Amino acid sequence: MKNTSPINIDQCSLSNDLWPYFINKIGLIKANLAVRQSLDLQRMQGSNSTLPVLILETCGTALVNSQAVKTYIGLSYLEPGMVLIFSNKLNAIQLLRDN
Repeated sequence: MKNTSPINIDQCSLSNDLWPYFINKIGLIKANLAVRQSLDLQRMQGSNSTLPVLILETCGTALVNSQAVKTYIGLSYLEPGMVLIFSNKLNAIQLLRDN
């Protein structure tokens, strides 16, 4: 696994609109599948110090350092099943919790 971070979390705006935007773009079933794949990556290659990221424009997935997310968003604890949604086009992030 590469140790690079092309996502500058501190330069992104926080959004509550990325998930609905993503669902409208590809549909609920495919959007949920993309989240499942991000969570699978976390289970297979992640650790307690990583958080899965879903990249909206490509439906790609990556892992980021969870401490960077905690610091920027201001959360003291990230639960298992959380996914960070990232839009490079909109330069925005949203934290999604799997239910």
